[in-house]
Amino acid sequence: MIRVTDLKKSFGRNLVFSNLSFEIRPGEKVAISAPSGGGKTTLLRILAGLERADQGTVEGLNSEEIAYCFQEPRLFPHLTALENVTCIFSNPEDHKSFAMDLLQELGLEDSMEKLPHELSGGMKQRVALARTLAADRPVVFLDEPFAALDEDRKESVRNIVASRCADKTLILVSHDPADREALANREILL
Repeated sequence: MIRVTDLKKSFGRNLVFSNLSFEIRPGEKVAISAPSGGGKTTLLRILAGLERADQGTVEGLNSEEIAYCFQEPRLFPHLTALENVTCIFSNPEDHKSFAMDLLQELGLEDSMEKLPHELSGGMKQRVALARTLAADRPVVFLDEPFAALDEDRKESVRNIVASRCADKTLILVSHDPADREALANREILL
């Protein structure tokens, strides 16, 4: 159980949120919604332990249990798409076949040996998603994971994510109502 109690966060004089409390049950799929600049990504970063709240507590999360797909792909520029997925493993060679299957499932079969600068924005985002899914952690954070994808690709990628995260706790930040509808069964409004 993830338990958030009385979180408050501000940047200088700008209050992002305060008195924020909620719980997320194991295996639950939750979308965090707010207007642009409303603190969605900040909350996700606090939950992941990447940023500190001004006050309040987060219980039930261990950073080693979280796979995080950021808004920007954050790929290593000197590694191929395949290497960007397998680099999360202590023995990448043992997971190469699994990573290749995942990249193929995401429509990147012809791009596995390409470096990030050779990929489109949507392709980079799919590599980042593949790396997140390959980590196979019990808690998955997705921050605008489909924003860089073209419309005809979004639905198939959403379905892959839904299938691969069926038994996981999923916390999603997305402006797109279709993402929230496809992946979340509950919404937290900031």
